[in-house]
Amino acid sequence: MLTLVLALLGYYLSPYGPNAAEESPRKTTNVLSGSFYLAEVTRVADGDTITVRNRDGATHKIRMHAVDAPELKQAGGEQSKAWLVQQLMNKNVKIVVSNTDRYKRQVAKVILPVEGCEKRLCEGETDINLKAIEAGHAWWYREYARSQSSEDRVLYEAAEDLARNKRKGLWQQTAPQAPWQWRTEQRNQR
Repeated sequence: MLTLVLALLGYYLSPYGPNAAEESPRKTTNVLSGSFYLAEVTRVADGDTITVRNRDGATHKIRMHAVDAPELKQAGGEQSKAWLVQQLMNKNVKIVVSNTDRYKRQVAKVILPVEGCEKRLCEGETDINLKAIEAGHAWWYREYARSQSSEDRVLYEAAEDLARNKRKGLWQQTAPQAPWQWRTEQRNQR
């Protein structure tokens, strides 16, 4: 099994790999689940979706794992996006990929790395997904809790509870509507 994994990794990293024939370095490339890479944030679409450019010039659309921010047309949506812009725009980040969603976005943990760290996760790094919840700009998306580590589940739940109790961000509203409920209402009104 290890031999197969190493062979696949060698293929993907070699000049003869799946991207060898690509003409444009800006073209999006696939990244294996569980992998990570360094990139620069080039766009913030909303409070939980960004676009990054990796060191090879490939762009990737990232959906932040296990968080759900208010939609832009929803109460708190613009504030959530503005917070994320302030945290990430034009900054170097580490993308730790969980999987790919139905819209072909990489679902990932977005990390502000510590300088010199070349590992998947290093001490002292900042988990932006967690910080968005702590700041009250996103919900912990419990539907995806099973795909998180047990440590992250505990941290994300505690962060949401604390933000709610301190009435931070979206929790300043009397009864904030979860984005997944808002999206369902919008679909039903069509």
